[in-house]
Amino acid sequence: MSNQERITPGSGRGLGRGGGRGRQPGGFGLGAGGECLCLKCGVKVPHKRGIPCYEQKCPKCGQAMTRAR
Repeated sequence: MSNQERITPGSGRGLGRGGGRGRQPGGFGLGAGGECLCLKCGVKVPHKRGIPCYEQKCPKCGQAMTRAR
């Protein structure tokens, strides 16, 4: 058996050793309640369950919103 065919613990990929931050990019896992905030003009609107704030547009200026903490 050559060195390339030999499998040793920790030598391969997919062993769960990554440092991932979770499933949602930029998400904070803040739950269903809360508010979405426009960083451009300061408007706050209630967060809609199932729709990330970054997918909502500000009703006043049209800018993408972010989750208020």
